[in-house]
Amino acid sequence: MSGFRNSGGSNKYQEFDPESGDLNRKRSLVRPERQRIDQSHPMYHYAQVVNQESDHLKVQPSLTGLEPTNSTSASRKSFQLGVQNISEDDEEGIPLMNIESPQKAGREVYGLNDEVHDVPTQNVTRNVHRKPVHAKPENNDNDIYFWKVYCYVITFWAPGPLLKLFGLKTKSRQFAWREKIGLITCILYIGAFVAYITFGFTKTVCDPGRIKMRTNTINGGYLIINGRAYDLTSSQHPGAAGISPGTNILYPPINAGGMDGSFLFQNVNGHCQDLIVPRDNCSIPTNGNELAWYMPCRLFNQDGSSSVNKTSVYYDGWACHTSSSARDAYYGLEVNGDVYFTWDDIKNSSRNLVVYSGVVLDLDLINWILTDDVTYPQLFNDLRDDDTFKGHDISLILSNSEERRAAKCLTEIIKVGVVDSDSIGCIASKIVLVVSLVFILSVVILKFLIACYFRWYVSRKQGATEIDNKSMAAREREIEDWVETPAASDPETNRQSVFFKSGNGLTLIPNSDLNNYYAGGNEKLSKAFKYTTMTTQAATLGKSKRNLRATNTRSMLFNQSRNLSVDLLSRPQSVFNPFDGSEEFNVNGLSPDLIHPDVVPQPPVEYQPFGYPLAHMITLVTCYSEDEEGLRLTLDSIATTDYPNSHKLIIIVCDGLIKGSGNDRTTPEIALDLMTDFCVPPEDVQAHSYVAVAQGSKRHNMAKVYAGFYKYNDETVPPEKQQRVPVLTVVKCGTPEEAGGAKPGNRGKRDSQIILMSFFQKVTFDERMTELEYALLESIWRVTGLMSEFYEIILMVDADTKVYPDCLTHMCAEMIKDPTIMGLCGETKITNKSQSWVTAIQVFEYYISHHQAKAFESVFGSVTCLPGCFCMYRIKAPKGDNGYWVPILANPDIVERYSDNVTNTLHKKNLLLLGEDRYLTALMLRTFPKRKQVFVPKAACTTLVPDTFKVLLSQRRRWINSTVHNLMELVLVRDLCGTFCFSMQFVIFIELVGTVVLPAAITFTIYVVVYAIVSRPTPVMSLVLLGVIFGLPGLLIVITVSSLKYLIYFFIYILALPIWNFVLPCYAFWKFDDFSWGETRTVAGGDKGAHGDKEGIFDSSSIVMKRWREWERDRRAYVTGGLTVPGAAWDPASAEKDMGYSGGSLGSLP
Repeated sequence: MSGFRNSGGSNKYQEFDPESGDLNRKRSLVRPERQRIDQSHPMYHYAQVVNQESDHLKVQPSLTGLEPTNSTSASRKSFQLGVQNISEDDEEGIPLMNIESPQKAGREVYGLNDEVHDVPTQNVTRNVHRKPVHAKPENNDNDIYFWKVYCYVITFWAPGPLLKLFGLKTKSRQFAWREKIGLITCILYIGAFVAYITFGFTKTVCDPGRIKMRTNTINGGYLIINGRAYDLTSSQHPGAAGISPGTNILYPPINAGGMDGSFLFQNVNGHCQDLIVPRDNCSIPTNGNELAWYMPCRLFNQDGSSSVNKTSVYYDGWACHTSSSARDAYYGLEVNGDVYFTWDDIKNSSRNLVVYSGVVLDLDLINWILTDDVTYPQLFNDLRDDDTFKGHDISLILSNSEERRAAKCLTEIIKVGVVDSDSIGCIASKIVLVVSLVFILSVVILKFLIACYFRWYVSRKQGATEIDNKSMAAREREIEDWVETPAASDPETNRQSVFFKSGNGLTLIPNSDLNNYYAGGNEKLSKAFKYTTMTTQAATLGKSKRNLRATNTRSMLFNQSRNLSVDLLSRPQSVFNPFDGSEEFNVNGLSPDLIHPDVVPQPPVEYQPFGYPLAHMITLVTCYSEDEEGLRLTLDSIATTDYPNSHKLIIIVCDGLIKGSGNDRTTPEIALDLMTDFCVPPEDVQAHSYVAVAQGSKRHNMAKVYAGFYKYNDETVPPEKQQRVPVLTVVKCGTPEEAGGAKPGNRGKRDSQIILMSFFQKVTFDERMTELEYALLESIWRVTGLMSEFYEIILMVDADTKVYPDCLTHMCAEMIKDPTIMGLCGETKITNKSQSWVTAIQVFEYYISHHQAKAFESVFGSVTCLPGCFCMYRIKAPKGDNGYWVPILANPDIVERYSDNVTNTLHKKNLLLLGEDRYLTALMLRTFPKRKQVFVPKAACTTLVPDTFKVLLSQRRRWINSTVHNLMELVLVRDLCGTFCFSMQFVIFIELVGTVVLPAAITFTIYVVVYAIVSRPTPVMSLVLLGVIFGLPGLLIVITVSSLKYLIYFFIYILALPIWNFVLPCYAFWKFDDFSWGETRTVAGGDKGAHGDKEGIFDSSSIVMKRWREWERDRRAYVTGGLTVPGAAWDPASAEKDMGYSGGSLGSLP
C-alpha cells in the first residue's frame, strides 16, 4: 500500500512495510514485479486512482515494479504556465497546513509496493502520465461456469415455468433460488461427510466381523472348537454310543457346555503331516503317514485346568468325528465368535501359553499327544519345557523353515484362541478418532486460554490508561450497573471541550510553552509528541522560524485572524488546472467567512488531556426508521462523551424520507429537530446530486446537508453537562422522479456509509467530487473551521445504540497509540435482558461472541466481524515520521469494492445487501492482511435486542447468511497471520465448516446424550468432549466476568441450544435467497421491498463532478457576480404535499 504526503521537499526517503507501518522491510517469497495488477489484485483500484490523478500527485517510483509505469517522459509543461517547479532538495519540508507559505505543496505517493530496502533519492520535479491499468471485462449473465452449471443440474426437476407458478417471475430470482438449492446441497454434503467421519468411518474401515469372546468368560451355551465359540443351545446330536438321538451335548449326560471340544474335531494331516508320524505298532487308523487323530477325543476345560486323560470311553476313536457326515455337520456350524486372550491372560503363570502369528497356543496340550502311537519333533518338547518362551510371542524366534513348519503344525492342533488385537483399519479409525479429539479439544482449550490471556493481560493495557485486573473488574461492574440502570445518570468524566471563555466569545487559553516548542524547531516538537496525528505532524513538519510567528500562541488548526483560509488540499503551484484562467479565480482554500461564529475552538497542539495527542474523529450515525427516543438516546450519549468536542463531529445520515412504524414524523424531521444554531437556515438548504449504491435510475440520488449543533433536552441531559457539539445531518431525499414513491431517497445503509467513505477518498486524493461531496466539505468547514483532511478516525454507530461516556477516549487512544490498527470494536451489551425469554437466551450468546470469539481473534489482530452498531475505522494511517499517510477506509480499493452495485449472484447479494458490516470488515482484512482489527472491551455500548421470536428469526437469518458468505471470502485470504493449521485462515475455515454443520452437530449431540442414557457401554470420550466444549464457556464466565448472573444466562443458553444450532441455521439456509431485512426494521405501510432492485436506466449526465476548487470558484463567482449555480440542485417542496408530511423544522425538505 502506498503512502502519500504533503511534500515540502525532503530528500530523505524511507521505505516502510506496505501494510503494517513497520520501518523494517518484510521480504516476500514472490517477486512483486511478477505479479499482475488486474482486478483481483488488492491494490488494483488504488493504481487506477494514482494513475488518473497523476497530474497533481507526485509518485515516488517503486523498484519492485508494482506501480503504474510511465507512458511518456514528457511532463505536462503545457499545463505549468511557466510557474517554477518544486524541488525535492529542501530538507526542512513544508508543514501539512502552512497558510502563509508562498509554495503550497502537493502530495507524494509511493509506488504500489514499497517493500524496497534502499531506494535512491530521486529528484521528482514534475508529474508524468502513466499507462492505464486495463480492466478485464466482467463476466456477464450469459457466461457459463461450473457453479452455474451445477445449480442448473441439481435443480433440473424445477424448470422455469414451474418456478413462475410459485412466484419466481424473473430469471434473477429463479437463478437465486437455484443457487440456494445448490448451497443447501453443499451443506448437506459437508454434513454427510461429518456424519460419516463421526459414525460411519469406524464401521467402514474396522469391520469387526465375528464378535470376540474373552477366554474363561464363555458360558454354558457355547462349545469351543479350535479357538472358536459355537452356540449349540438348539442343536441335537444324532444317536451314538452313550448318546440318545436328539440329545443336546451341552447338557447331561455329556455336559459339554463351556468346555473346549477341539480334540473332538482335530485338524489332522495338514501342516502336521510328516511331522507327526505313526509308530510301527500304532493303534490309530492310518493311511501311510496320514493319521485319524493325534490326541484322545475328549473334552477339557477352557481354562486349561483339565488333567491329561488318554483313555477311550467306549472304543478307540469314540467322539473323534472322523466320518464325512460328522465333518460336514461340523463345517456347517455357524461360528458365533473367536475366543481371545489379552496379554495379561497369556502371561498367566498357571498356563503355558505362547503366541505365534497372532494365534494363542497352549503348549501344555502337547502332553495329550498319544506318544505310544505317534512321534513328533523334539522342538515341541523344547518349546513346552523352556520357561523363557512362556507368555511371549515366538513368531520371530522360529525363524528357519523347519521351525516355522512345526509352528504352523502347532497352530492346527493346540490352538486355544487369538490375541486381542485390532486390524489396520481399526487402528486407523482409532488414530483418526484420537487425532480429531485432540484437535477439537486443542482448539476449544486454546480459545479458552487465549481468551483468558486477553482478559487478564491484553485488555487492561488497552485504551487511554493501563489498569490492573482489580480495577478492570471494578470497571466492568460499573459498566454492568450502567447497563442495568439506564435511567441513572452517567458516570462522571473529566469532560472538557471549552478551554477559556472571554467576553468576545470562545477562545483558547494562551500557552506560553508553545513558543518554546516552536522556537526549538522540529526536533523538540517531534520529541514532545510520542504518537503521530495530523495535528502533531503539522507541527513537527512545520518550518518554525519562517512559517510560524513567535507571538502566535493559538492553535495551528484555527487561524486567529480568519483572514486566511486553511488549505490542506492545495496542489503544487507547478501544476495548475488549465481551466482556472486568470489568477483571480485561483482557489487555494475555502473562505473563512463561511465559518460559524460560535465554532468550537481548537486547543493547542500539545494539549493531551488523556496522555496522548488528540485526533479528529467523526461519529457516523445511520438512521432509517428510528423514533425520537432512540435517536436522542444515541446522540445524547455521543455528545456527552468525554472526548473533546473540538475533535469530534457527529454526522447523521437519514436513509430516505422514511416514517417509522408508530412515528408521527419522518426520520429526517426527527433528526433536524435535534439540531440548533444552523450554519445555513434549513429552508435555504438545497438538495445535491450524488452517485448512489444502486442499479438503474436509482444510481442517481439527491441529498441535503444541514450543518449546526446538537440541541439537548434538559430532561435527558442536565444543563450543566450540555456543551456545543458540531452536527451534520445528511438527508437522502431522492430525485424529483421518486418524490411520490413509498421510500424516496432510500438506498440502504451501505450507501449511507459510502457517502462518507467516497467523500474522504476524494478529499485524500483531491479527485473530482459530486455536488453532495462538495456540500459536505463546505459544511464541515462551516461548522468546525477545519478542512476535512484533518479527520483520521470514524466511529460507526446505529441510531439505537447508547455508548459509554469514555468509550471514544479508549477507542481513539488505541488507534493513536498503534498506527497498525485499522479497525476496532467495543463490547455491545443488552439493555432489555429480562424483557422476554427471547432476550434472555441472547445474553450469553452476546457475551461469548465478544469475550471468547473476538478476544481470541483480537490477540492475532484479525477480528473477522466489527459490528456495525459500534465499531471504529481508521480513515488513513500515518506512515513513518516524514509526513506520509496511507489511506485505509478512504482507500479506493475499499471504496470501490464496498460500493459494488452489481449484485448478480446470490453470494454477492448476501454480502452486500444483508451483511454489509461484516463484509466491510472482511474487505479490510483482504486489502490489508498485515494490519490489525482488534476488540477493546473498555469501550462499551448498549442496544436493544429483538424481544419476539419472529424478529429474532429475521435478524439471525441475515446474520447467519452473511456470516457464511463472508467467511467464504475470508478463507481465501492467504496473507493472514500464521501458517497451515496454525493460522487465522485455518481458524476461519474451521469456523465456516462449524457454521454450516450446526444443525448436524446439535443432532449428533442429542443422539450421543440419548445413547449414553439408554445404552451400554457409555461413550465416555464423546461425553468428555461435549463437557469440555460446553463447559469451558461457563468456566470462562466464572473466572473472568464480574457478575455471576451470567451463569444463569449460560444455563438458559444451553437449554436454548436447539434453537441456536438447529432452528435458526435451518431457517437461514432455507432463506438464502431472501435479501430483505424482514421484521428487523419496519416502516409505516409495512413495505419491506429491497432497495437494491434495478429500476430504469441510469443517466450519468445528471451527475456533475468537479474538483473542490472548481466548486468553490463557482460558488465565489455566484456570490460576487450573481451567476447561476451550476449542478443538479432542486427543491422538492412539492413532495411535502405528495407525501402528506407536515412542515415542522424540516424546512423545504419533503
